[in-house]
Amino acid sequence: MMGTIHRIPRVLACSLPLLAAACGGGALQLGDVTPQAVPSLEAARAQRPADVNALTRLGVAYFRANRLDEARGVLDSVALRDPQNGIAAVYRGMTAEAQGDFGAARVSYAQVVAVARSREVRTAARQRLALVGRRELEFQARTALQQEAQLSREPPEPNTIAVMPFAYAGSNADIQPLSRGFAQLVVTDLAKSRQVRVLERERMQAMLDEMHLGGQGQADPATAARSGRLLRAARVVQGSLMDEGTVLRVDATVVDVSTTGVGAPASAAEQMSRLFDIEKVLVRGLFQSLGITLSPAEQQSIDQRPTRSLQAFLAWSRGLEAEDRGDFAGAQQFYDQATRIDPGFLGATQGSARASEISAASAATVQSVDVAVSQSVATETGAGTEERQTALTNGTNSVTPPATPVTTSGTTTTAPQPNTAPTNPQDHVVPPTVTPPTGSILIILRRP
Repeated sequence: MMGTIHRIPRVLACSLPLLAAACGGGALQLGDVTPQAVPSLEAARAQRPADVNALTRLGVAYFRANRLDEARGVLDSVALRDPQNGIAAVYRGMTAEAQGDFGAARVSYAQVVAVARSREVRTAARQRLALVGRRELEFQARTALQQEAQLSREPPEPNTIAVMPFAYAGSNADIQPLSRGFAQLVVTDLAKSRQVRVLERERMQAMLDEMHLGGQGQADPATAARSGRLLRAARVVQGSLMDEGTVLRVDATVVDVSTTGVGAPASAAEQMSRLFDIEKVLVRGLFQSLGITLSPAEQQSIDQRPTRSLQAFLAWSRGLEAEDRGDFAGAQQFYDQATRIDPGFLGATQGSARASEISAASAATVQSVDVAVSQSVATETGAGTEERQTALTNGTNSVTPPATPVTTSGTTTTAPQPNTAPTNPQDHVVPPTVTPPTGSILIILRRP
């Protein structure tokens, strides 16, 4: 058999998988995607409206040009055409975050976690998910304060209860963190009744932070009613702790948000060592004040204790306190301490994982993820194997944030704030330089 050898310039071989999507298919490249490239990328979309790589490149260009609405439209279309496109999903999530659409951002990042085979990509997506939850609570609290006049005229959501941090009225600094832990116990036990919907403790904390109250559980019905209106809760539980030697006394009341009326108080006092018994007595008193009769199954569920150790519970409470002030590394240490004391303390184990994830996520800003995705796509594209090219489409490129930490304040990252125009991404994102492939490709045609 004789063969004929043809040499074709690599830059003309648009059907080969090593070339960029601009050639009509193959591997996805992002290094040359800049705001200035938008016109040419729009022209490419017009020629190939069904090409997901061309659409993804255009969506990224819009994102980097801070043209968020256009980026969202294009990336939404990619998600519909190619649900396995992890790269497009990452940028869709970051675009939705910048728009303040945290629900869509959460869906996009969850998609990345589901479709990406790369551990690094899944980790980055989970980190963004952790930040999205906190940023969403902050955004909602800020928006509620801006709309306070309107919310004050709207009825609250029926059967909705919020719990403020309990105020500590003593002088023992070692006991003070119990104000957080005790309030979380009350939230957990009240939520065991199907007759009410209890707001998460973090939601109340975000509102108190936005109101600049520091979450100290102000024993003021007017403050409780105001926070309740902002949260659309019908009732707010507020209470206080007081240690009298070895005895712990707890008092709590239910404030009606609409009338600022205060219901019958619930109280309990017992030896500090019997803290969990004190909490159970108090919660039953709160249910009585709310006019709720518990079923036998609900009563049995409320009797459950989160840990066997008061010291473990106190360490966990310190973790909640550190987490509320944005010290996630410190929170993790306290949660780990609680776990060492009681390895079966599920709340401490979950708290440690949460704090660790949020602490790491604080460095994963939108800008750092954008740069990392570009760099990893360029690296993977240079490898040239068919398996790697398929992996790119499925979002298996690494988006590990750079090692340099990003300064944060509390839980706020340097990512664009929701509902405000973020700094133009091109001011922060410098796409990596991608050298166009050169050389020749050897093709041998054999005659039968």
